[in-house]
Amino acid sequence: MKILIHGNVKLQYSWFVLTFQQGFRLLGHDVYGIDFRSTPLDDAKKQILSINPDIIFTHLSFHPIYPSDKILQFYKDIKNHINTTVIHVLADARHEPRYNKSIKGSFDMALVSQTENLEKFKNYWKVPTFFCPYSSLTYEKMGNFDSSLAFNDAVFTGSPNTHPDRSEFIKKLNKIMKIKVFKTQSKDDLRHKTLDLSASAKCILGLCTGYDIKHYIDVRPFQYLGAGACMIIRKFKNMDDIIPNDIYYPFDSYNDPYVVKNIFDNIGDASKIKQKAFNYMQQNHSSVVRMKEILNYIKEL
Repeated sequence: MKILIHGNVKLQYSWFVLTFQQGFRLLGHDVYGIDFRSTPLDDAKKQILSINPDIIFTHLSFHPIYPSDKILQFYKDIKNHINTTVIHVLADARHEPRYNKSIKGSFDMALVSQTENLEKFKNYWKVPTFFCPYSSLTYEKMGNFDSSLAFNDAVFTGSPNTHPDRSEFIKKLNKIMKIKVFKTQSKDDLRHKTLDLSASAKCILGLCTGYDIKHYIDVRPFQYLGAGACMIIRKFKNMDDIIPNDIYYPFDSYNDPYVVKNIFDNIGDASKIKQKAFNYMQQNHSSVVRMKEILNYIKEL
């Protein structure tokens, strides 16, 4: 099949884009991308009609880039010209979607990364809506030890100041233990070294937000556990239903940084938990596994 991603493809940074591209390619499909932000809709329409994809995935549809009615008409026009399935993906932690009215006629299906509001969103949108958490990239084996990435301090990757609660917690941690922070999309960003970082670093921190939404889990557990990292993770709501707590070091505190320090100080040989994490995530949450699940959802339409 021809699979098209109409979203944040230009930077090749979105975890949604990376995992969907990889998973479908490994399943033998042809995958195309059109950048939503930088490609005018008229140009995007011409490209889409030329590609004639079987399935279109989009994840930026209702961001304030274009008016919602214009986006709905855009995909409706596409569907009037070619026989394609258009799927809206909402992967961030939200109790209310950016658009809370019917998308029927423009979209055929929606995927959301939580279950708490799944039925509510489905009722808004009037299309079949399925639970679809993030996935790990698919790897054949764990990474190699790299002495330049063998950090003995705890590692945090991401944007430490994006969420106030996370920012405050990191500040508290920094007062009692050393944390190496690698900021998202900075010159020090290590996303391209995820596999070897996971094999080499003593521990990677998951200081999540969105923990009040049932089954919502952010990118980090999938990114790093799926690559075989040792992780300390603040648990998400009902996380055990998706990722068992014996493949990482869990904690629940929102305010006490000593809980994290105590866990970190008592990590010994982490090789077994790393291997266990890698095996579980690759077997249950790899990009290939997740894309197969999505294709099964599409068959139900």
